[in-house]
Amino acid sequence: MKRLLLLLLTSVSPMAAYSVEGEQEIRVHLSTASALQPAYVGKIQSAAPAFDAAYLNKLESVLVYDLNYNGSTKVIARSPEKEQLLFSKENATAFHPTSWRNFGITYAVRLHLNGKMLSAAAFNAQTSSLKTFPEIALTGDLNHDRRQIHKLADGIHQALFNKEGIANSRLLFAYQIKNPRPDGGEWVSEIWECDWDGANARQLTHDASYNVSPVLVPHSDKFNNTHFLYVSYKMGQPKIYLGSLKGGTGKRLVDLRGNQLLPTLSPQRDKIAFICDAGGRTDLFMQPFNPDTGAVGKPVQLYSYPRSTQASPTFSPDGTKIAFVSDKDGGMRIYIIPATSSEKRSNALMISKQNRENSCPCWSPDGTKLAYSAKTNAIRQIWIYDFATGEEMQLTSGSGNKENPYWAPDSKHIVFNSTDHASSELYIVNLNQPDAIKISNGPGKKHYPTWGMR
Repeated sequence: MKRLLLLLLTSVSPMAAYSVEGEQEIRVHLSTASALQPAYVGKIQSAAPAFDAAYLNKLESVLVYDLNYNGSTKVIARSPEKEQLLFSKENATAFHPTSWRNFGITYAVRLHLNGKMLSAAAFNAQTSSLKTFPEIALTGDLNHDRRQIHKLADGIHQALFNKEGIANSRLLFAYQIKNPRPDGGEWVSEIWECDWDGANARQLTHDASYNVSPVLVPHSDKFNNTHFLYVSYKMGQPKIYLGSLKGGTGKRLVDLRGNQLLPTLSPQRDKIAFICDAGGRTDLFMQPFNPDTGAVGKPVQLYSYPRSTQASPTFSPDGTKIAFVSDKDGGMRIYIIPATSSEKRSNALMISKQNRENSCPCWSPDGTKLAYSAKTNAIRQIWIYDFATGEEMQLTSGSGNKENPYWAPDSKHIVFNSTDHASSELYIVNLNQPDAIKISNGPGKKHYPTWGMR
């Protein structure tokens, strides 16, 4: 067990997991929302570096990755002419807008190391504006320093586009290996977290059981939360637990008999929707919730339909609606109902009509789209439903069943898992860039990814 976990830690890294041209097994079919702007990232310059060139190259690669796949910029290959311009002694020369526009570069980033202090500046050749950033104290610990680079990448994105980046965000996922459990089960699955590029993987639960479906408790404006929901089979039946990013044992959350599956939280952090068969059918339930104290009162049945199965709820950003899956009309379709309980059954609005087998819907944080998985020519692919147009668009193609899509906070990136007979790995796509980036590798199955900010 320890050896396999160590293998995951060493293999789930940007250097090991980045996709390269010619090896991509997933194709993305997408009309990009906007063109990527060309950006140039110079080498880290230093007269007396405290770290060797190999280490600085690793840090540079982290920043280049962040800017290459942020959905806004595309990093251009280095050249001696651009390096000479960027590191001219006078800023008026180094950041001359016409010079950069002649190179076809919109944004230029300069990095300088003084001892262990890294300074950075970002130049916008369109507006002739220059933004400098506070110095970063490097430690020589790659795991620590790469987090600092992620923060810098988000600062650059904020300065250039006036929008928060996602490079410093974290992912939660379930990591499954074949190993006998104390209860006699064949598989062990624990909840892990990692950086958005797959690096810094860390185990969160240690139940020696089968844990899946992690969901980070959304942050509030007042403080960052460190809790997440997940489903565990450690009592035999699947139950919902509240875990902590700081470690420790998860606390059972919902006091209800039967199987409880696929929890999701409202962005307002005041209610949880989940699937349960306590009433004899697999129905949609809702539990009032307080992030400080846990469950509030008793859960209520939100939606049931005779001789049908409900699954995979997801809240709208304002918390007033829930999208979920049901086979009440023959095939697994996606429906929307109000997120309020009443004695009268809600009128469920069907929105997925193109495919008969749909699953795993996830509502984008800006409220404009749903991402979901749909069986397409016998293989599950990621699709997107656009609320403005009512259009259903196929996002991915290629081998492997692609499931469990989850939106990033910017409503631009999606993480999902692609599974075949031998493995399940994590991928990221964004709506401005038709590339599927593989961010995990190695033994075991990585699935049920979710996004959160740190």
